[in-house]
Amino acid sequence: MRDHYIKQLQAVHDDLLRMGSRVEHQLADAIKALDRLDIVLAREVVARDREIDAARNAIDERVFELIAMQQPVATDLRSLLAAVAIAGELERAADYAKGIAKKVERSLHTPAIIEAPIELHRLGTLVQNMLHTCLDAFVQLDVALARSLGERDHEIDALEDRVVEMLKDIACRDPNKLDCALLLIDTAHVLERLADRTTNIAERVIFIATAKAEEINP
Repeated sequence: MRDHYIKQLQAVHDDLLRMGSRVEHQLADAIKALDRLDIVLAREVVARDREIDAARNAIDERVFELIAMQQPVATDLRSLLAAVAIAGELERAADYAKGIAKKVERSLHTPAIIEAPIELHRLGTLVQNMLHTCLDAFVQLDVALARSLGERDHEIDALEDRVVEMLKDIACRDPNKLDCALLLIDTAHVLERLADRTTNIAERVIFIATAKAEEINP
C-alpha cells in the first residue's frame, strides 16, 4: 500500500514536470513567432494552449483524489498543495505565451511594422531562463536557486522600462508605428508578468523545502 502511495506522489511530480516542459516550449515558440512574425507557429502556440489547460486539470484531480483517499500529512500534504499552486502558475504562464502569440497576427495588420528591439529579445530570453530556473529549483528542491530569482526579477523590471521607453520614442517619431509599438509594449508587460509567475513558483519551492512562506519578490 505504501509503495503504491509513493508511486502516486511521484506521478504528481512527474506530471508537473511534463507540464512545465510544455510551458517552456510554448514560451519559446511564442517568442520565436514574434521574432520571425511567423503566423503559422503563432497559431500552433494558441491551439496547443488547450493541452496545458488539460494538464493542469489532470494534476488538480490527481492531487485532490490523493488527499481524499490517502489523507497525507506534513511534508506530503505540503508538497501536494504546492503542486496545485505551481500547476496554476504554469497554466497562467502558458496563457501569457498564448497572448504573445496572438499579437503576431495583429502586428502584421498594423499600418507600419516595427522590428522588435534587441532589448525586447533580451527580455524574452531572460524570462525563458527564469522559467527554466524555477523548474530546476523544483526538481532539486534548491532553496538558494529559488531565491536567486528575486534578483533576476529586478533586472526584468528595469529592462521592461527601457523597452517601453524605446518603443514610445519610436511611436513619437513615426505615428504610423503607434499601433505596432503598443503591441510590443504590451508584449514587454506580458513578459514581466510571466517573470512574476516564476518567482511565485520559486516561493512554492521554498515552502515545500522549508515549510515556511517566504516572499522573494516584495
